[in-house]
Amino acid sequence: MQWDDLEQALDDAERVLEPPRPVRVQWSSEWHAPALLHGWQRDEHRGGGWLGCVEYYRQFAPGSGYAVGRWTPVWNIQPLLGRDQ
Repeated sequence: MQWDDLEQALDDAERVLEPPRPVRVQWSSEWHAPALLHGWQRDEHRGGGWLGCVEYYRQFAPGSGYAVGRWTPVWNIQPLLGRDQ
């Protein structure tokens, strides 16, 4: 699986969510919101048994960025609360 390819990542999903759920996701000690949770995959080695496939926008310079689709451990995913939207 390529890390940033959402479509390819979802090929490995055990459960796909339709429509995707709004969440916030933590990567490198930073919370990204809004993000979308697209699916779940069981993993015995990471994520407490589950990984979520999350899409979020990663900005690398003001006005420049890209969408990222990644599998991340369940403890790095939180429901998006009203104040985070």
